[in-house]
Amino acid sequence: MLHIHPIARALAGRWPSHAGRFVSFMLNYLLAAYLLLVAPALNLWRSLRPQSDKPPRTPMRRYWSMSWPVVIMLGVLWIGASQAGYTARDIGFDVPLSSAGAWGLGFAVLLLGGLGVASSVMERRHTPERRAEHERKLLDTDFPWPRTGGEALVFALGSIIMTAGWEILYRGFILLLLTPSIGLLLAITVSALAYGIAHGFKSPKQLIASIVSAFVFTIAYALTHSLWWLIVIHAGLPLGAVPAVLRAYRRSGTAARHTLT
Repeated sequence: MLHIHPIARALAGRWPSHAGRFVSFMLNYLLAAYLLLVAPALNLWRSLRPQSDKPPRTPMRRYWSMSWPVVIMLGVLWIGASQAGYTARDIGFDVPLSSAGAWGLGFAVLLLGGLGVASSVMERRHTPERRAEHERKLLDTDFPWPRTGGEALVFALGSIIMTAGWEILYRGFILLLLTPSIGLLLAITVSALAYGIAHGFKSPKQLIASIVSAFVFTIAYALTHSLWWLIVIHAGLPLGAVPAVLRAYRRSGTAARHTLT
């Protein structure tokens, strides 16, 4: 019969937990370093470098290129979080909804509904000339708005993946990881600055707006510890503009055909 030394047996019994802690430590802090240092620096550099002469990618390819890095990072987070023993509630998915989460979700629904009604009323009150000017500005942006129903469906799926992913990573994960070490206020500051800068630089006004909105979302999460309502707002804002964008493309196409004839 094979005899195993008691120390060896004890080490063998403890090894999986030690290995799991090491894996979770490495994955979680490498992911945090990427989110807080690499991603902001990379996106800032991309926004400041000279524009390439290559033809722009199709909207479908742009949606894919914006979605797959988030999916990979969520996979890394899932492995690290499972090894560290984090639960979905720890990262901000309170099920059932907490009181603060329920109030936040109600606020999100009212906010998006109010914005939709206000946008519809303003569009009806605009003169044809003012509406055309507004739509021209909307379509002249470099944002990859969908032009067809198929593109709109893929855009919606990509938007949900990206917005939910960024909320999970920069709000739920970063605050959970950093708060025990550096405190909540500093964790909020680090997270919001990194996320705001990660939007890149187009103008000082845009950069300030990105950082301010990042602070608003991060503080809102710290107060409620619920991501549901923040994801609804974050995803609902771009998705709510899609119907207006599709109408604008249809009108611009109609106007172009009338001009040609």
